[in-house]
Amino acid sequence: TDRQWFKSRRGTVVAQTPREMSLCAHAILGTDVLQVEDTLADPRFADNPLVAGGPRLRFYAGMPLTLADGSRVGTLCVADHRPRHLDDDQLDALRRTAARVVLELQAG
Repeated sequence: TDRQWFKSRRGTVVAQTPREMSLCAHAILGTDVLQVEDTLADPRFADNPLVAGGPRLRFYAGMPLTLADGSRVGTLCVADHRPRHLDDDQLDALRRTAARVVLELQAG
């Protein structure tokens, strides 16, 4: 309830953060990918310590992981230190990967 932790990560040493620093807390409220092309230009994120300080995230995209019973148990996200834009194919790939993660979670 008070932290977010990263089950899998590449390119960062950050393993967990306090929940109030979570960009994923915004994504998990939706039903589709939340894409923030430039976090510094978005007032929801510009003063977040992960944006304003280390690791200086500038891009974020997160897809909620929603189980069959409607429970949202996390997000599958990607982030970068540079602004970027995911095209339709990349967004679909994120959605498909998130769907596979949900299948694995429900199988266990």
